[in-house]
Amino acid sequence: MPWSNQSGGGSGGGGGPWGRGGGGNSGGPWGTGNGGGKTPPDLEDLLRRGQDRLRGVMPGGSFGGGRGIIVIGVAAVAIWLFTGFYTVAPNQVGIETVFGRYVGSKGEGLRYNLPYPIGGVVKPNVGQVNSIQIGYRSGVGAQGRARDVAEESLMLTGDENIVDLDFEVQWRVNPLKASDYVFNLQNPEGTIKAISESAMREVIGRRNIQAILTNEQSSIAQEVKEIVQAALDEYGAGVRIEVVQLVSVTPPPEVRPAFIDVNAAQQDAERLQNEAKTYASREVPQARGRAAQVVQAAEAYRTQATADATGQAARFQQVYESYRTAPAVSRERIFLETMEKVFGSVNKVIIDQSSGNAAGGGAAAGVLPVLPLTEMGARGGQPAGGAAR
Repeated sequence: MPWSNQSGGGSGGGGGPWGRGGGGNSGGPWGTGNGGGKTPPDLEDLLRRGQDRLRGVMPGGSFGGGRGIIVIGVAAVAIWLFTGFYTVAPNQVGIETVFGRYVGSKGEGLRYNLPYPIGGVVKPNVGQVNSIQIGYRSGVGAQGRARDVAEESLMLTGDENIVDLDFEVQWRVNPLKASDYVFNLQNPEGTIKAISESAMREVIGRRNIQAILTNEQSSIAQEVKEIVQAALDEYGAGVRIEVVQLVSVTPPPEVRPAFIDVNAAQQDAERLQNEAKTYASREVPQARGRAAQVVQAAEAYRTQATADATGQAARFQQVYESYRTAPAVSRERIFLETMEKVFGSVNKVIIDQSSGNAAGGGAAAGVLPVLPLTEMGARGGQPAGGAAR
C-alpha cells in the first residue's frame, strides 16, 4: 500500500503520508507531536488489520487468482438473491412477474420472488375504498367549499331539459382480479370517471326531469352502477364498484325558481288528490249502504205486494166458487160487505120514509135517532152532546 509503514534510517518513527521523523510522535493527522493528550484510532492500522484478516480467509492467502473472484461473485449473487424476499400486507395482493410476465398472485405474509431486474412485485391495495367526484370537487379553496364543474354536471334529460347533477362513485380493486387491475388499466381513476359520466348521461337521457328530481334517484344510481360495472368487466379492469351516490340533483340556476313553483303546484295537486281519495273512501261506502237499504226495502215491498195480490186472488177465487154455488146469497153478501166498507167510517142519518109519510109530518118525522156507539168509544165512554144524525 502506498501508505504502509516504511523503515527509515535513524528515524525510528511511523511512516505513512503523515509520518514524521524522529522523536516519539505518533503517526497520523491527529498526532500531537509531544505524546500528550488523547489520540484517535490509527486509520492505517485498521486498514492493515482488515487486509490481514481477508488474506487469512481467502484461499491461498491473497486476493489473487480465480478462487477469490469466484468467492466474491458467489457472495454477490447470494446478497442479490436475498433481496427477493418481500412482505404482503393484509390489505394487499402480491402480483409477481418474471421478465415482465405475470406468473402468479400471493396473499399476505412473507413471500419470495426473483429480485430485480429479473423479477418484480406489484402490491395493489385491495382494501382501500377509492372515491371519484363527478360534477363537483369538495374541499376546494381556502374555506373548503365545494366547487361545481359545469362541464361534468350539466346533463340533458329525455324531455329536452337540463339538470345539474353531482354524483360520487366509490370503487375498490377486486381481490380476485388484482392482476387485471395492474396490467389492463393505465389510468384507473380517469377510466372509471369517463365510464361513469357516460353511463350517467345515458340514464338521464332516458328519463323526464320531473322523475329525476323527485322519485327515481335511487333507481338511477342503481342503474348507473350496473352499467359501469358491466363496462369495466368487459374491459377486464379488475375493479369492483361499491356504490354510486347522487349528491345533488337540481335544475340549472337560471330556471330554478320556475321549477320550485312547478314542484309546489305538483305538491298541491297531490294533496288535493289525497283529500279527494279520502272523501271518496268515506262517501262511497255510505252511498253503497243507502243503495243496499233501498234495494232491500224495494224487495220487501215487492214481496208484500205479491203476497197481498196472491191472497186477494185466492179470496176472489173462493168468492167466485161460492157465487157459482149460490148466486143470490153471494150477491147479497157482497152487497152487505160493500155497504159495510162504505158506511163503516162515515156519519149516518137513517130516515124511515114509510113512517114519515104515514104520519104526514114530513121528512123530519121519519128521522130515527141513532145512538153513536163509535163516537162514545172514541171519547172514552162520555155521551155526546146530542144524537148523531
